Amino acid sequence: MVGRGRELSQVTAAVFAYRGAVITGPAGVGKTTLARTSVDLAQRRGMSLARVAATRASRGLPFGAFASMLPPDPAGQGLSREDHGGLLGRYVRALAERAGGRPLVVFIDDAHLLDDGSATLVHQLALTQAATVLATVRSGEVSPDPVVALWKDGPAERIQVRILDDAVIEELLVAALGGPVDAASVRLLADRSRGNPLFLRELVTGALETGALVDEGGLWRLRSGLQPTARLIELVTLRLGDLTGPERTLLELLTLGEPLCQATLAQLSDPDVVDAVERKGLITSRIDGRRVQVRLAHPIYGDVVRAGISALRERALARSRAEVVEAAGARRREDTLQVASWRLVGGGGSAELLLPGAMAARARHDHSLAERLARAAIDEGGGFDARFVAGEAAHFQGRPDQAEQELAALAAEAADDAERARVASLRFDNMFLLQPQEADLRLVDDALEVITDPFWRDQLVSHRFFVTTLLSGPRDTVAAASTLPARSSSAPLTAAHATLSYSLARLGRLGEAIQLLTPSPGSSAIPAADEPWDQWVLFANRVNVLVYAGRLSQAEELLTRAYDRVIDQPAAEARAFVTGWFAALHLEQGRPMSAFHRASESYTLFRQLGRTAPARWSYIAAAQALALAGRAGPAAETLTTLDALDLPTILVNETDLLQARAWTAVAGGDLPAGRAQLEGAADLGEQIGDFIGAASSLHGLARLGRARHVAVRLAALADQIDGALVSARAAYANASAARDSAALSKVSGDFEDLGAILYAAEASADAAFALRRAGKPRDAAGAERKAARLLARCEGAATPPVRTITARERLTPGELDAAAQAAAGRSNKQIAAAMHLSVRTVETYLQHVYQKLGISGRHKLADALHDEPTA
Repeated sequence: MVGRGRELSQVTAAVFAYRGAVITGPAGVGKTTLARTSVDLAQRRGMSLARVAATRASRGLPFGAFASMLPPDPAGQGLSREDHGGLLGRYVRALAERAGGRPLVVFIDDAHLLDDGSATLVHQLALTQAATVLATVRSGEVSPDPVVALWKDGPAERIQVRILDDAVIEELLVAALGGPVDAASVRLLADRSRGNPLFLRELVTGALETGALVDEGGLWRLRSGLQPTARLIELVTLRLGDLTGPERTLLELLTLGEPLCQATLAQLSDPDVVDAVERKGLITSRIDGRRVQVRLAHPIYGDVVRAGISALRERALARSRAEVVEAAGARRREDTLQVASWRLVGGGGSAELLLPGAMAARARHDHSLAERLARAAIDEGGGFDARFVAGEAAHFQGRPDQAEQELAALAAEAADDAERARVASLRFDNMFLLQPQEADLRLVDDALEVITDPFWRDQLVSHRFFVTTLLSGPRDTVAAASTLPARSSSAPLTAAHATLSYSLARLGRLGEAIQLLTPSPGSSAIPAADEPWDQWVLFANRVNVLVYAGRLSQAEELLTRAYDRVIDQPAAEARAFVTGWFAALHLEQGRPMSAFHRASESYTLFRQLGRTAPARWSYIAAAQALALAGRAGPAAETLTTLDALDLPTILVNETDLLQARAWTAVAGGDLPAGRAQLEGAADLGEQIGDFIGAASSLHGLARLGRARHVAVRLAALADQIDGALVSARAAYANASAARDSAALSKVSGDFEDLGAILYAAEASADAAFALRRAGKPRDAAGAERKAARLLARCEGAATPPVRTITARERLTPGELDAAAQAAAGRSNKQIAAAMHLSVRTVETYLQHVYQKLGISGRHKLADALHDEPTA
């Protein structure tokens, strides 16, 4: 009943009020389940049930649907079944007598299949109030007049059950699978099922059976294509009904590549056949520009029809379609891709067709299809461009060795500066983005020695700058920017500008970064789905600047629009980038589980593409998200997986990695280790000019009880960083150091206004602690309620400031540290080593903790410490 609460309430109310209901909707939408649930509730109320299932077989028999429950001669008067008038009254009374004096519910499934006698009997039962009628009717079917009269003239309500929307489908999937599902998989399942619960169930069942749908790190996702189950094929085959040969051919033509324009279809099929199949509801048509485009009415129909097409049949159909479209002459780019794809299957394609088709597939990020078309073009005599697209496609599909082998051969045959630069850039990307340790700058330097074209030289210099500065800190990167070629106002931004803008942002020079990143007039704020990776990184930097400045809602709006643009792309590169940036945003918003889901989707997509270097950011975000949610074990496992990739140290986000390690240690109860990692991150950030990372690390130390140690440093950084977020961080540290409850309450409000909800909850919890220490229990209770309200929006976040309010009131900082480590399972010896104390001192601390918290020993520490505020 997920997503059906309103309809269930309507049906149940109609049954309980003895009005009855007719439930309508398409096949598989859940009409019968809804009716059964309502009937079960009615029976629990003491109502009697008579259930009837109408079928096509019983339709030809008078009163056939009710045959099993009606006496052959109700009154012993020898009446025949054809004597409808005489029988109706007696059958009504006979059914009422079955109820034994209780209110009777007559449930008719598929009432549109009732024979005339049964339909009239149902109408009489409702009209005379001898029974409450509950019926299901499939929309699009012709129902007997008495059934229509139930809701048109009679007492029954007509309740329409519609398909499920994407939000309900996600809720249903989570309920069925027992865990969250990544957004792209939800979208694909929603599109393929078109909101039909029956189809959705069979698609999920099939995906689980084939291993296409898997649980990866607590997030369900589709790793390969969906295949219909045998049961789904049977159900859809029944829906398709008896098709003539020409009708099946029409469906086969659409299955192998929809849509088809009406003009093309007219040459492949008789218009009368098209009309007949459309009347059956198997195809749909709509106007696209000046064309009428014809499609299958449901994607599942294509899956079922495709299962019955042999390889020889598919080849013949593809060839005939290609010939018809080619004969028509001029065509759009989408047509070029369609025709090239048909020629790929049917044969007979030329390099002049197959290469443009490969380029069109490449623009859609469908690298698998682009490669197949490019290699077919090579077989037909295609030259440099076909070989370049084939090598590029191998690179984008995570086959770096093959890509390097093919591109190296192509480099030896490059004929001009454009070809030399394109091959050198792609070879370098292939080595760095897939195998960072093996990236060889000589690929770029050798090309620069022979290339004279200024445009292509600038492109190669940009690539070289990108890598050399990525391994440096923000301060050195900005200093090295003087070596970049001058850029005109109309020239596009490059990979070098991506690194430079990110470094400016991490230095806290957010205004300069925004100025550099502002799109040129007339260009979109969000790249097109087919833009190269460096353009998407530039977009990410615009989002990062907004996040660093505390403009979280603006960042979320941009990322939401970007995700909607890339979610349906056949390839996953752009989506991998966008989801990774979403994860970083959610961390600052205080939504750790959303951050984990986005980050895990991102690194999984990058790994599937073989692009381990950009996956680093996503692994870091995933580990920190898990740690903030208190899941120390999975967070540590995520960091171990990242370490196993053996990626080089990338200084531009090294402080982020140290913070992830710090919060993982804190989640495991090792506060001293966590603080030490944060100290190291802050020191590194100040050393290399990563002031954003340093400020975040110092804020983390303040959140872990070291506000007095970091307040001055954080205030100094706030003077060098633009934006409201760092100002709020510094204000929090000052207020916490002074135990100023009023200032803490104000900064809580400031964080909330920015959308940084976890920080706001922590500040409010600190204010409550300060108020209780000041002897103001009523005000403290109010601050605790606010902390609880905010924390409820933080998806299970479990940081120390919001989990140990009562304990903090009773324990000294040393006692609290020792207690937290002991609760995490660490021995007294380990605690002593971490805190640089003697074992005896630790034992004394813990004895004081037990006395102050009123517990008998270590085994009760976890529950005693984890007392989040309650509303």
